[in-house]
Amino acid sequence: MDTPTESITLLTGALGIWIMAFPFLVGSPSLDRWNDVVVGGTVTTLAGYNYSRERARGGPSKVISGMLVLLGGWLLFAPFLTGVTGGRLWNDVAVGVLVAAFGGYNAYVASTEEQPGARIQQ
Repeated sequence: MDTPTESITLLTGALGIWIMAFPFLVGSPSLDRWNDVVVGGTVTTLAGYNYSRERARGGPSKVISGMLVLLGGWLLFAPFLTGVTGGRLWNDVAVGVLVAAFGGYNAYVASTEEQPGARIQQ
């Protein structure tokens, strides 16, 4: 892995896979289960796109990263709307925070890379 954004993107994809698998491992209610499957699949797909874009063009997509922030926010609040409690609630909240944070970081990096003449200070 050449850049931190590639590592973060891979972790985001892994979180998407985890959020898809978790409801089947612990037995979640139907609404929460399908929410996690759909959102997790979308997170994994978007992270996969961002990873391939990084490999081809050298940076993540600002739009895709922004979508990941929104999906992370949805994962953060959805358990409170679906009535999930206990470990299932905290799993969704923790994964939502991480997906939103990782997406936010990648969006920031993408926005600085897309500006002409902009460089990230190291």
